[in-house]
Amino acid sequence: MVMRMRKAFRFLFLYVFLAFSISMAGSGAVAQIVLNEFMADPARDWDGDGVYSYRDDEWVEIANLGSSSVDLAGYYLSDGEGPSLWRYGFSGVLAPREIIIVYGSDSRAWEESAGFPIYGLSLNNTGDDLRLYRVAGEDTILVDAYTFGDKAADNDRSVGRRSRVPDIWIMFDGLNPCSDPCDPPSSGCNPTPGQPNDCATRSGSESWGAIKNRYSG
Repeated sequence: MVMRMRKAFRFLFLYVFLAFSISMAGSGAVAQIVLNEFMADPARDWDGDGVYSYRDDEWVEIANLGSSSVDLAGYYLSDGEGPSLWRYGFSGVLAPREIIIVYGSDSRAWEESAGFPIYGLSLNNTGDDLRLYRVAGEDTILVDAYTFGDKAADNDRSVGRRSRVPDIWIMFDGLNPCSDPCDPPSSGCNPTPGQPNDCATRSGSESWGAIKNRYSG
């Protein structure tokens, strides 16, 4: 009797594991597209248009952490307002380990072309929710989200995933050091728009001109 129960349990475990694996495989394209880094309170000309704007120089990155390319049609950014009030709609294909950066100026242009109110990314400096959705038919799927507070949204601080440990978020505060307590933890590294979050640039090790030239190249 005990042997039969063990066999039944093994069969049930294999069945559940197989069903879970099939489910994850079916949703893998959604799971591998994530929010990667963002800046809610810029104090410099981050989009490189020669003019500083608190709205246009905000930025958000998404990344493909998977091993296959993903069609981004149907992916949208939103803030705490949630679905239907989209801040940016993606298009094109994102290759494995590739990063896309969206500036507030890109968001503003997209909102205007799509007939939405023109706010840009609209990341609140006192704290907000940043959300990435995928719309497929009648379904609106929350793909990834991050909630941040006021310290994460101080001047020229960005928040992002660590490249080698993507489940861990850190603050890139090399241009505006955060004293304890910091949420997420301070790294002392500079923001990395459009680049992997390797956290290799320490505060004071490069001029702003050198950083900007490297990122815009």
